[in-house]
Amino acid sequence: MFIAARPRSFGSVKSAIKWHIDSETILNPESARLSVPSLITKAKDADKWVWRTQLLPTEKYWSGWYTGLSKTFVSAPTAKLLVLAGTDRLDKELLIAQMQGKFQLELLPAAGHTIQEDLPDRVGDVILSFWRRNQPLDIASIRRLPPKQG
Repeated sequence: MFIAARPRSFGSVKSAIKWHIDSETILNPESARLSVPSLITKAKDADKWVWRTQLLPTEKYWSGWYTGLSKTFVSAPTAKLLVLAGTDRLDKELLIAQMQGKFQLELLPAAGHTIQEDLPDRVGDVILSFWRRNQPLDIASIRRLPPKQG
């Protein structure tokens, strides 16, 4: 399990950033330098840095977090966008719904686990393009067609 393999502490903020890059948890070094410091905190009783949030104690809740998530996503009565690094995480429900055109799927295979950090400009472009395509129509500004002749 990835979380169990994480280091329990770091000697410095720089070493935490380096671990995230070396482990390919975050592929973008600039993003790692910006986001990793907020993930750790100085230990009170030692000269080391520890995780701000201890994830392992929450393990018993993990399966419930995702139960029914695909169904809820697919059934939402709105335009939907799913941005992934690859299709390997698509369950049967998402795969079928995507083939039926029930949501837009954007694949960014150059990204890792933290897509928004690895490719922030590309993710921003995808979201902006999706938003532009899905803006509500301004019905009042649409010209009426002349009556049909005939």
